[in-house]
This record gives sequence, C-alpha cells and structure tokens, in this order.
Amino acid sequence: MVLTPEDLSLEPGDWQWGEQSRTLVRLLQAYDLDVWQQGRPPETGDKGLATEIILALGASGTVGAATTVLLNWLTARSTRRLTLTVGDGADRRTVRVVGEGLSDSSMRAALLAVLGRPETADDAGADTPAELLGDEA
Repeated sequence: MVLTPEDLSLEPGDWQWGEQSRTLVRLLQAYDLDVWQQGRPPETGDKGLATEIILALGASGTVGAATTVLLNWLTARSTRRLTLTVGDGADRRTVRVVGEGLSDSSMRAALLAVLGRPETADDAGADTPAELLGDEA
C-alpha cells in the first residue's frame, strides 16, 4: 500500500513537514511493520518533494498495528490527511482519510477497503509501543 501523508498547514518542502513524515515512518517501524519512505516530484505549485510511504500489510496483526499508528498520527493535528492507494490502472483503489472525529473502527475499515479485504477479515491487533502513548505533534 502507498500512504501519501499531508498536512494542510505545511508545504511539502517545509522542514517541519519532513520531520512529521519521518515521525510517521518511525512510528510504523515501532510496530515492526515493513515500511519504506520515498520522495516524489512536487505537484504543480508545490515546493520541495512530497512523501510517499510504502507499507506492507500482509502478515497477521499488521492491519491492527497500522490502524493504531495511522489513527494516532492523524488525530495529533486536525490539519493532517492520508491518501491510501493499492494497485495500478483499473485495479487501483484509493481512499482519502481525514483524522477529525475518526474512530479506530473507521480507520480499520478504510485500510481494509483499500486492501480489498472484507471488514470481517481477521487481523489481531498489537500492544501499543510506549512512544505512541505521548503526543508527538
């Protein structure tokens, strides 16, 4: 899955944005999720590189872990957004997630929708690492 994080209050080239996207990657890694970060060319009118995060969600427990991390990251600032994308061409599925008022079950449903899995898919959650318990905004 490709995660494209955004913060409406920051330009992609802003130093704060780079730190926020690196924090998201570190939080995903804290759950032992397979994650890679890569820059992509800026959209027209943007300065600097935007960020794409590649996240593998194949093993048991990964959807639960990703749900927890992404929900915590999104809700830390009301200006944050995520676009989740899987596949290419006609098989491409995209979900855009806004953190305001988002519940754990809604975040999980968004992940499962983009993955094309039924909402009843079994995916045991994980314990919350200590670094997620504080406010990282």
